[in-house]
Amino acid sequence: MTTAGQEDPGQRASAMGRALLALGDRWTLLILQRASLGTRKFSQWQEALGVSNSVLTSRLRELEQHQILARVPDPQYAGRFEYRLTERGLDLWSVLVAIWAWERRWVLGRQSTLPDLRHDRCGYACTPRLTCTCAPQPITPRDTTAVRRSSLTVADVSTPRLHRRTSAPAPSDPMAYLPNTMELLGNRWSIAVLAAAFIGIRRFGDFERDLGIPPVILTDRLRRFVDLGVFRRGVYDQRYGREEYRLTQKGLAFFDVIALAFRWGERWFPGSPVVTIRHRRCGRILEPVLRCDRCQATLTRREVRFVH
Repeated sequence: MTTAGQEDPGQRASAMGRALLALGDRWTLLILQRASLGTRKFSQWQEALGVSNSVLTSRLRELEQHQILARVPDPQYAGRFEYRLTERGLDLWSVLVAIWAWERRWVLGRQSTLPDLRHDRCGYACTPRLTCTCAPQPITPRDTTAVRRSSLTVADVSTPRLHRRTSAPAPSDPMAYLPNTMELLGNRWSIAVLAAAFIGIRRFGDFERDLGIPPVILTDRLRRFVDLGVFRRGVYDQRYGREEYRLTQKGLAFFDVIALAFRWGERWFPGSPVVTIRHRRCGRILEPVLRCDRCQATLTRREVRFVH
């Protein structure tokens, strides 16, 4: 509740902040990943994920509140309900495909290989490439510039979660996300640290000040990212032993996920802008899309499917 002249925090929240709140949770990511593969019933998520009633109920309720899932009557059983992806939820498909592509390229340790992604238009298994809508050439972070458009920090725009953090299960099938991805996306501070690195923040004090992140949490996140090979640690001031953290090739490759998640947030959670990503080639705000590496056509949700 606000008084005259006060700004509603929900209205001033940035696209990034709202996206962080909607997606920055391990169980939420697993639920959405299963939903994208056709899971709709409470019992199906429980069986597949081994999640407790209370945790699953709370995450489904949050996804309803964010209008990512909608509860509808179960056509098979009167008085029961199932959960279907809304247009907002369906639009996450490119983010989920980008996560799949990153895991396939950079994450080791699977007992079985990830399934192929088939592009029905050309008929081939493909590897999606991130491009701008202006041209079919793949882009990397070096092809873009990030400009801060607001003095707001992540602490200002992303409401902390009220429920206790719980551990997600180990992967048990070829499509389940591995712990590497969960370390990067399964926590709102992890996504925030990654996003800050992509706009050029490298030093501990700058991360702490720019994100409003508690130093103990920041220390843990930086250490984990170094262990995962996403960041590399170096010394920028030999006299005082001051360190900085730079993205490795593995970390830079996660740009596809970050760029698509940002664009999803801007599309569905409009609010006060924090960062604008521009494509150097066309000079416009980046409009990220995924293209087929075989036929170069822009991929659409209805034209791609996983095949084993």
